[in-house]
Amino acid sequence: MLSSTTELASGLKGSEFLYNHICSSLSDLDMEMVRSVPPGGNWKDIPLETVQKSSRLTQIRAAGGRTTYYGRLRGDHPSYTVNTYYNRPGNGTFMHPDQDRLISHREAARLQSFPDEYRFFGSAASIRKQIGNAVPPLLARAVGETINAGSVVDLFAGAGGLSEGLSQAGHRVVLASDINASMCETLKHNHSDATVVQADITDKAQYDSLKQSIEIALGGRTLRIVAGGPPCQGFSTAGKRDPADMRNRLIVPMLAIVNEFMPDYAMIENVPGMRYMQKGKVLRKTIESLESFGYSCQCFQLNAEQYGVPQRRRRLVVLANRTGRNLKSPLPSFSPVTRGRRRGDVKVTSAAYPSAINVSEAISDLPMISSGGGSEECNYENCWLSSDYQRLLRGLLKMDEFLRRRGKLH
Repeated sequence: MLSSTTELASGLKGSEFLYNHICSSLSDLDMEMVRSVPPGGNWKDIPLETVQKSSRLTQIRAAGGRTTYYGRLRGDHPSYTVNTYYNRPGNGTFMHPDQDRLISHREAARLQSFPDEYRFFGSAASIRKQIGNAVPPLLARAVGETINAGSVVDLFAGAGGLSEGLSQAGHRVVLASDINASMCETLKHNHSDATVVQADITDKAQYDSLKQSIEIALGGRTLRIVAGGPPCQGFSTAGKRDPADMRNRLIVPMLAIVNEFMPDYAMIENVPGMRYMQKGKVLRKTIESLESFGYSCQCFQLNAEQYGVPQRRRRLVVLANRTGRNLKSPLPSFSPVTRGRRRGDVKVTSAAYPSAINVSEAISDLPMISSGGGSEECNYENCWLSSDYQRLLRGLLKMDEFLRRRGKLH
């Protein structure tokens, strides 16, 4: 794999190239399963003779598993939530809508709304975590546009989806921090103007060093936002929501940073399950802490597809401010995805808004690759473009023009 330094030295233009377009390989049995699932289908479409070859499929068939297991994407709908396991057909709906393979890193990044120039570094497992755990940049951008532009510190930054969205909204990320070395490499490459600090925020020495780095990065300027998405596994309804999970406690040092620097705003992004952790105690204590610092708080549950993300992803945003403003949820620009009684009963458009971006609009231009194929860097031709969403992520269309054109198409 090329390092970020090597890539920069090559002098290549991102507009002419595509990065991270690599997909995981499938076993013969996995491929047999994949070939039997139609667009929009799932494990229920896999023939019995194939099911009997897999103990997991046999268990799912006997017990009745989630209808997202062994799912193939539909080109005419937004995707289901992209997680860190898109290398496994049985862990979600990650089969390509038209090709007999799993989605690539770049396709997952497109479904998360990362620009194509955004490049990810590290092992395949690390890149999956970077993309699957990221805040979709277009969702972060929508929230960022409700706040006057200023300096940002991004904690638990991961690959930088939150930083990217806030930057697109006009904010200046002065410092981003994460505990993971590969994620910090990705941050450094894509946010070269920001100070990037690898730190374990729960370690006192590293916490103190991080505070000093923030002071230096600010250079005496006012801090507009402390933002962050503490690791959400402990809050997620997909997990056990273990009250003893250390990841649930990472919000405490983040709140300490807020109290130390007193930014105009604090932004906490997480899964909706945070509302219910310990019967609401985690969220309630978070809000009480912020209010004790002099902040007023609003909580918003947002649907990512309503902000241009071609993915059904639900997120909770706690937005606190000490400016006296009555903050409001960002106005949506696209229709929500609504479901009927059955899995296939899905609406992606409404009378009020343009239709949500679908999978085909997101990835149909990307080169065909085989299972386990692709490359870290390949040529891209603009004649492959087939949607305004693709033009937006290729940097050929500005957001306001994208929204205007989408509205006219509605």
